[in-house]
Amino acid sequence: MLKKIYINNFRCLQNFDISFEELDTALILGGNGSGKSNFFAAVELFQKIGLGTVNLKDLITKEDFAFGDTSKPMTLELQVELEKQAYQYRLEIDWPEHFRQPKVRQETLKVDGKTMLNRDEGKTQLNQYGSQAAEFTLDWHHIGLPLISTRNEQEPIALLRTWLASILVLSPVPSLFEAVSKGEELYLRKNADNLLDWLRYMLAESPASYKDISEFIQERMTDFDLFKFDATGKDEKELLVRFRSAASKSSLELNFSQLSDGEKIYFLTATVLAAIDNDIPRLCLWDEPDNFVSLPELSQFIAACRKRFTASKKGSQLIVTSHNSRVINSFSGHNTYFLSRKTHFHPSRVELLSEKTYLSPTLIEAYENGELEDGSE
Repeated sequence: MLKKIYINNFRCLQNFDISFEELDTALILGGNGSGKSNFFAAVELFQKIGLGTVNLKDLITKEDFAFGDTSKPMTLELQVELEKQAYQYRLEIDWPEHFRQPKVRQETLKVDGKTMLNRDEGKTQLNQYGSQAAEFTLDWHHIGLPLISTRNEQEPIALLRTWLASILVLSPVPSLFEAVSKGEELYLRKNADNLLDWLRYMLAESPASYKDISEFIQERMTDFDLFKFDATGKDEKELLVRFRSAASKSSLELNFSQLSDGEKIYFLTATVLAAIDNDIPRLCLWDEPDNFVSLPELSQFIAACRKRFTASKKGSQLIVTSHNSRVINSFSGHNTYFLSRKTHFHPSRVELLSEKTYLSPTLIEAYENGELEDGSE
């Protein structure tokens, strides 16, 4: 479970400190340009490290440093609880003058307060198995965490990498969802265009997921009967969805591309919800999950998502952004964070909504009237 994230000198995030302690679900609220997308991008950097990205130049550009100022280091730090152990991973990045790419300044990993990885530029110490620390040198431009070998997948470093890789950062675009699956994929991309490949993987790993996915969809499409993959080539398969009329007892079969954008979002959501209980705990960041969902269905849809994450046996978490009043009203002050930014020359500021005061009778009115905005210099 994610406990805390600290980000400094990454885009508009300076000394940006946000805690999700004991929160199963949370809402990030804020106007355009307040820093919500940059927060998601920072979390995506951790995800990419977990997925095995080693070279810093594949993660960071000069423009990613706050206000383009490369004279100050960038810091990315997260605190996570995995298998009842407290993890603290910190990465500091420099871009020295006359260098053509960034370099690692410092990199540390502590587990329950014990330092397992300690790195100062290239000089690295690894205390992985409780014996004398191993010392070696790493390339300045390479991140150490993806490179360290482990004996098995239950070791702390392996567990952290797996958790990072499993993070879902979603900004789905249904029109881009591929109509045909060309294979099984372990990870879901940000725009979810490989949803069918990920769905195939999920079903292969956990056939029982079919029931959970079907039940979620049927609650939102009452004439839904079943879905199945049919082979269309050597490795290709198309998703077919069958609907049944209770009145006429007739059936209708559509392929995935014939579904509406909202119906495709239901398939995506159902698969995400099945995934959070079938493997390791997952952190899911979803940018405006209310997109493509009709207003009459929205409140129930958000409530169902929050309920499943709260009930997750693995300790999964859902963090969403939204401007929709119905979504905002489904969260409370203790799990809603407000991001504000006075101008493009100022960094983002984050506050817990329960600590904000406003004159309007409702939160939505205060938000629409701009009462929550940061007015400080």
